[in-house]
Amino acid sequence: MVERSEDTKIIFSAITHYRRWITTLIPTVIPEVDVSYQQLNVLYFVRAEDASMADIARVLGVAPTVITGLVDRLETRGLIRRESHPTDRRRIQLVLTERGYEISARVEQAIAVRIEQQVGLLDPAQQQHLREGLLLFEQLTTELERQEQTVVAVDGLSIA
Repeated sequence: MVERSEDTKIIFSAITHYRRWITTLIPTVIPEVDVSYQQLNVLYFVRAEDASMADIARVLGVAPTVITGLVDRLETRGLIRRESHPTDRRRIQLVLTERGYEISARVEQAIAVRIEQQVGLLDPAQQQHLREGLLLFEQLTTELERQEQTVVAVDGLSIA
């Protein structure tokens, strides 16, 4: 078994519980659409960040072929479409359909409402501690992400 610090265990546990909760929540919010957690991530990144398929693959840490499959299924469900990029004919741009935008926004809203309800059960001091902890967690993960982005591949070797 891998040895981890208590902080690392808490982070792994929180991320695992969050993903399980979202996976359980999705069918209750959008029972009319069979969409996975990863497919919702694709919809979110296209809606919020106008991300390309390559961008999404990098963020989710998966091979581009995985994103192609996710987009194929979303396209079949009428939630996303591929269009020619307006300035670069070699690129494909992902665009949410009206239904895809609505589904993505509805799930995000449901998540936000439930989180806010749960946080509202905490007393003000606990809410402040949670906020401070989340800000620190965001700083930590932002720095980890920045560090990974500074690694450049040169002739198959990684250098920082």
